[in-house]
Amino acid sequence: MPSIGFIAYASALEMVGDTIEAALDIYAGRQGRDKIVSWRENDVAGRFIIDPILQNITASQCLIADISLLNFNVTYEVGYAIGNSKRVVLVKNKAIAGDETELKRVGIFDTLGYATYENAEELYRSLASLRDFTALKTKPTLNSGAPVYLLQLPFNTDAQGRIIARLKKARLRYRSFDPSEQIRLPAPEAIDNVASSLGVVVPLASAAMVDGRVHNLRAAFVAGLAQGMSKTTALIQNGDDPVPLDYRDLVDSYRHPDQINEIIERFALDVTDALQPQVKAKPRQEGLLASLDMGSSTAENEFVSLGEYYVQTDQFRRTLRGEVRIVVGRKGSGKTAVFAQVRDHIRPDRNQIVLDLKPEGYQLHKFKEQVLDLLEEGTREHTITAFWEYLLLLEVAYKILEKDRSLHLRDHDTYEPYQQLAKVYKEDQYSQEGDFSERMLRLVELISDMFKAQHSEVSKLRLTREQVTQLLYVHDIRQLRIQIERYLTFKNGLWILFDNLDKGWSAHGFCVTSMAGPNGHAQLYER
Repeated sequence: MPSIGFIAYASALEMVGDTIEAALDIYAGRQGRDKIVSWRENDVAGRFIIDPILQNITASQCLIADISLLNFNVTYEVGYAIGNSKRVVLVKNKAIAGDETELKRVGIFDTLGYATYENAEELYRSLASLRDFTALKTKPTLNSGAPVYLLQLPFNTDAQGRIIARLKKARLRYRSFDPSEQIRLPAPEAIDNVASSLGVVVPLASAAMVDGRVHNLRAAFVAGLAQGMSKTTALIQNGDDPVPLDYRDLVDSYRHPDQINEIIERFALDVTDALQPQVKAKPRQEGLLASLDMGSSTAENEFVSLGEYYVQTDQFRRTLRGEVRIVVGRKGSGKTAVFAQVRDHIRPDRNQIVLDLKPEGYQLHKFKEQVLDLLEEGTREHTITAFWEYLLLLEVAYKILEKDRSLHLRDHDTYEPYQQLAKVYKEDQYSQEGDFSERMLRLVELISDMFKAQHSEVSKLRLTREQVTQLLYVHDIRQLRIQIERYLTFKNGLWILFDNLDKGWSAHGFCVTSMAGPNGHAQLYER
């Protein structure tokens, strides 16, 4: 049974904190304990304690937030609670000399409304009268024509110009709140704009910027909404500038404007990926025969709509159950369709890690011609095995870091293992960007260059295992494997799906189709 409420307040005001705790003692004595719980946070600029606050909000029927003194962390919590479909009750101590002008300029809390109190007994009566836990409606229609919402800075700085330019270059249409056009940001407007978006961009203002505090309070609310609604979010901060809102684990920092390009590029890819499943064909006003669609001859051309008419075959169901590890057949027999549907069926489960790999033939040919053909047979087999082991470990790490990039911030169990895996994985820059084909090509080119530099004058080499290891492994392979296995203990399974592996590789070579297991550990199968 969830608690009735979770109460948030800024501990910087001892008078407010003491009054709230006294009111909760009265509540516990008259209504029973564990119905409303409070939190105590060190209100230190530059540090936002996420865990276990968000978990407490999620487990409660409502959030009670004290806004006697506007606080960035509490403002974030209010936005998160609304985004998470929780009732929000705002209270304000009349004895505190708050900045009413700032409250009106921010524009969020006066539109939400708040109750006032003078002492613990009066606050208790407000808490005891809570009966309605209906949340605000936050599900307007998705704006697919302009799927991005931008909270603009008070001034058109170079950083803001760069953000807008990169959004335009990514061809992402956006809607924005422009403080030069609107004096205040009403809460309903912010809620509707975030809810109707797939992505939200929030640049943070410097502490030295005029109206920077007002902007960052709005930014805290919008960021909380976006996180509560699980929207793709880019929180952008200039270096180590001590802005009031400094969520170290949520913010993308930059020191040079060119780094903004990388931040928006990652953001644009995530938004585009989220946008594509939303595209649906309009119903046709035609006869039955004219409306029939037999589909494309290749599944690759209609991955988005394939699930609407795909018939679950025996091959699909057996693969999904883990009974089938290799799917073979002539072109057009449905191998790729099975590949796509198994992937799409499992991928929504956050506790499953799914890799869908489609290597290009020329990459494997290049590796074979520039490295393998120059090795003796025994060394060649060991090199192939080592190459695939290394490549698959890198891809598993990449997928984990990509899938749980936001999720691990709200889960104290996986936070530290995630950070350790990220540290080991990012030891080398080659694997940071691009899709699987690009990363694989980069690895092949790296190995080829190293091989030529060391053995360009010799043919048919017999390398030792140590020499092969030195040639292939840029990362600390042992630590990479240890950190992956450690993180996968928090997952229910790992699936690795290959499509078109036979292009450029012998059917008698190394082949992987799917790997799954309740303990999350991978197993390799050879053919």
